[in-house]
Amino acid sequence: MSCESNLRKSWIRGHELIHKAESHALEIAKNDINRRLDEMNELRKQITSERGEFLRREIYDREHASLREALDLRIKALENTKANLEGRLWAIGAGISILVVGLELLLRYLGKG
Repeated sequence: MSCESNLRKSWIRGHELIHKAESHALEIAKNDINRRLDEMNELRKQITSERGEFLRREIYDREHASLREALDLRIKALENTKANLEGRLWAIGAGISILVVGLELLLRYLGKG
């Protein structure tokens, strides 16, 4: 019985070691899960805080449309001013040409007489 008793004692010690190892492994797994959950909570907090810094799509679209309208008005005003200036320059050029032709005809007419 001595051999059986030693075998039983060895099994009991081994069984206790297995439980201690399982308990230690469980503790390590719990700590790792808690660490991961803490990191996920930090990430969630970061995303939440960054979300507050972003511009909402509706606001962007509205402001972009108003800027586009303002730029369109300014461009149209510049195009009208340019067209008016070009028209005036053509009119001045035509007036000078008519004046030069008129003076040329006048000088020819007066020069013959």
